[in-house]
Amino acid sequence: MQLIPEKFRNLWNAGEIRGVILASLLLQILLISLSLLRKRRCNMLLSLLLWTSYLGADYVAILALGNLLSEQTEASDANSNGQLRAFWAPFLLLHLGGPDTITSYSLEDNELWLRHLLGLVLEVAVAILVFLESLPSPHLWKAAIVVFASGILKYAERTWALWSASMDRLRQSMLTEPDPGPNYVRFKQEYQSRRRAGLQPKIETLKERPSLLHQDEVKEISQQKIILWGYRFFRTSKRLVVDLMLSFQDRIDSQNFFLQRSAKEAFQVVEVELSFLHDILHTKAIHVHTVGGRVIRVFSLTMAAVALVLFHLSGKHGFNEADVMITYVLLVAALGLEAVAIVVLLFSDWTIVALQERNKFRRPYITRLSKLSDKLAAVIVTFRGWISKNCKSWWSNSTRQYSLIRICLRRPIPKKIQKIMECLRLKELWDFWQYVEHNEISDDLKELIFQQLKDKAFCAEGEVTSYKRMQACRGEWILREMGYPALEWSVKTEFDESILLWHIATYLCYQTDPTAVKATEEVNRHSRETSQRISEYMMYLVVFEPFMLPAGIGKIRFQDTCAEAMKFFNDKKREIEEAERDLIQEHPIKAEASPNLTPRREQGASATPPWDQRKRKHQSQTREKAASGALLEVKTTFAPIEVKGDRSKSVLFDACKLANEIIGEDTKEKKPKGHLELEEAWKKKWTIINGVWVEMLCFAAGKCNQYFHAKQLSQGGELLTHVWLLMIHMGIARQYRIETGHARALLVVDE
Repeated sequence: MQLIPEKFRNLWNAGEIRGVILASLLLQILLISLSLLRKRRCNMLLSLLLWTSYLGADYVAILALGNLLSEQTEASDANSNGQLRAFWAPFLLLHLGGPDTITSYSLEDNELWLRHLLGLVLEVAVAILVFLESLPSPHLWKAAIVVFASGILKYAERTWALWSASMDRLRQSMLTEPDPGPNYVRFKQEYQSRRRAGLQPKIETLKERPSLLHQDEVKEISQQKIILWGYRFFRTSKRLVVDLMLSFQDRIDSQNFFLQRSAKEAFQVVEVELSFLHDILHTKAIHVHTVGGRVIRVFSLTMAAVALVLFHLSGKHGFNEADVMITYVLLVAALGLEAVAIVVLLFSDWTIVALQERNKFRRPYITRLSKLSDKLAAVIVTFRGWISKNCKSWWSNSTRQYSLIRICLRRPIPKKIQKIMECLRLKELWDFWQYVEHNEISDDLKELIFQQLKDKAFCAEGEVTSYKRMQACRGEWILREMGYPALEWSVKTEFDESILLWHIATYLCYQTDPTAVKATEEVNRHSRETSQRISEYMMYLVVFEPFMLPAGIGKIRFQDTCAEAMKFFNDKKREIEEAERDLIQEHPIKAEASPNLTPRREQGASATPPWDQRKRKHQSQTREKAASGALLEVKTTFAPIEVKGDRSKSVLFDACKLANEIIGEDTKEKKPKGHLELEEAWKKKWTIINGVWVEMLCFAAGKCNQYFHAKQLSQGGELLTHVWLLMIHMGIARQYRIETGHARALLVVDE
């Protein structure tokens, strides 16, 4: 019994090889298109498509080679169609070589370079065997040899790129020359000889003094100079990925540059650094942007053009018309992909850096090229800006957001469906897709982070112990600076517990801030939004990226807190609904659009009328305010742990206690005399909340392993990684092994 009808079997057998060959070509086009976007997009669908294309491209090309070999060996005579199809084998080697813009999907792929090397040997052998089995006519030999040369070269280059990006090889390439240091034996002999001569020598150690940091005026630099400086710092900071340390001098150089920059420029330089790091880890950039790499690009383009001309001039009589058309498609596509590779090369950041490197223009007879190269670099930057606004950013510039209370207030999934999703391991994927939001990082947030790091760098005054103390701060520093030591209990618990406490407390303060009634005019709006953004981003890390945070039981605490919150809202359902009705009557929705009702993420065109959208948004906001009010009414006169014990890890009512302490009696019950006084009181509170969150963000960034920072680069990047690198440049990081500079020992003899 045949499951597949004979008609369809014959149709598949007739077009199988053609379909697989065209599918391989289509996957190559998809790969080069999607890979150009991945470091600038933080999108789950894009990642899924890229992952599918990356894996499918190799599998389909290998399948096509196998089918070609099977067809050639089964055929009793090498017919003309078999000869032409054998000509497709070298194109599959080109496809296995892949585009220049992606060699690996993740860091783990680089470690499999040995497997790719074995694949290179086997697939080249199969392609040659396919070609020899058919013994093509003489007019196809020349074109085939040209494509073979290009395909083998591209496949070998990909394997070489994977080997170069493996962690062991990267570490080896970054090791400096061995330094034995001063001659200890000679120094000891000299010391002893002076002692024998009756002298009393003393050993004095001269250490380099810490450099004094100066608050110079901020100096603006052009876009091409940002790229150049990003490359220079990348050459230093790339050592961090392989667990190598930076030196005392590296700290001085970084601080001298970054302390003279604005927040916007500092973050842009860091973006460029991480963009270069992404390129050496996941593309062929480390080989393409060399003299040899550029020669190979021109050679490949030339070979593709030569092959097309040779095939066009050769006799094609007796070949199947469909096979001839597919061959033309393969040749034209190969030429087009090589042309795209050269265009990408010419307009890349690597080319802009190469044009600005002064040491390449030291020879007298080409000195005049220096100014011309600078102008050319500026033209490339300008042209890229015209083509796409995305070229002005080197990463997604967005964060994912996750709100605990908001999720608990939504309608729960039926238990039966929930159990099915848990059995299929789809629950976390559903939560991510349904509840995680994306928000662009504002300039206010960047300024807040940069300014706090800048203040800490100046406070440390170059002292090693001060830097270490700043690294360990999780909110204590800002609380002491602002005169709120009573809140330090909330940042001295386990780190994931502190995140949950401040996440819920920030949400409650956000919902109950009395100065937020006139959101278009209020002075604290930016501070409120910034605090909420960092809070929800950190909660996203706890739930979905726990490996980027210090070890703990964050997900267990999150689940227990969610369970307690849902139970509380269910018990208080009637009171919350009554409060919600009162709030709607007090603040009815207006017919005109309001800035308060703008959705937090753009959802594109929708068939739902704007009025209904605003109405639902208003109802959701009102429900959240009513629920927040109910939580704040709970009196936490004694610690919740005394009631629950240690069985449940929920921190819901501890967070309510923290929120009440932040709000304080002066603004909650007694109320300041006037609106201005109320605004000032809340302005201080939001300054404290902002400061605590930035410290927590920096603490998490510093504690995250370098490997995980590097791993996120292929997924659009993380704000945490940018903060980590900025901390290093400010000197507030543990990656500086040589803390005191180069010490010099001297023998001093008292007269």
